[in-house]
Amino acid sequence: MPLDVNPIIDRLCETFPAAFNRQTPKPLKIGVGEELMALAGEHPAFADWTRTQIRRAIKGYTRSFRYRKALAAGGSRYDLDGQPAGEVTPEQQALAQVPRKKAAGQPSSPAPSPAAPALSPAERQALFKEVMAMAIPGKLDITLKINQLPQAKPASPGTVLFAVQTDGRVVIVEMKNKPWNTLKKAAENYPQWVAAITGKLGDAIEGGFQLENPSVQVFEKKPKPDAAAPSTPTAPEPPVTAAPAPAPAMGYAQLTLKGRVTSKTEA
Repeated sequence: MPLDVNPIIDRLCETFPAAFNRQTPKPLKIGVGEELMALAGEHPAFADWTRTQIRRAIKGYTRSFRYRKALAAGGSRYDLDGQPAGEVTPEQQALAQVPRKKAAGQPSSPAPSPAAPALSPAERQALFKEVMAMAIPGKLDITLKINQLPQAKPASPGTVLFAVQTDGRVVIVEMKNKPWNTLKKAAENYPQWVAAITGKLGDAIEGGFQLENPSVQVFEKKPKPDAAAPSTPTAPEPPVTAAPAPAPAMGYAQLTLKGRVTSKTEA
């Protein structure tokens, strides 16, 4: 456990106020540390501390920002009685102005990296090839989210085919009847809902791609309470005879690599 030197520094300030002061420190004379360590276990104020503890306390005191500032200003050094005892040399002043190095184990701020120059198209293609040669294995899943039932066509006795358009691309989905019925029930039973359709990247088609082995998860969306609704009852409005306009189709594709999102497009 690191030694807390603050109690020792406080005792130094109480015992030798003419030499030690946290707020307005003065440069100490050369050799004052040896004088104080000789008092370890002897002086009543330092009976409970060892030479090593006192040495660490003096080190902490003289490494403080205020003490280094006083040392950088130059002038006289002082003994334990507050009497002048030597001068701060120009070399010692200059050394006190040098920023302190961080102790081992403390995180250091990395030096800013120089900005990379802009690459030409040919250089970018060469860089792509170099990076592709270092590719690692991964798993690519695609998730589509929709909030309305798409129009579907039978593709086989057990599947239907439909499409989702997202960000200028078309995704063709061939889905088994069971998950398709789940989508149909959501559209029938929930006023608002969203479905996540997850599958593998399939063959490319004109303007998009196919989604293979899709699975479905459906979530009901609860409408948010209208904060602006009046607190007093109002007369019922006449029934609306015209059918409301359908909500616009929504879908977006999300690419994941081993569970981490690597890119996302939204329509």
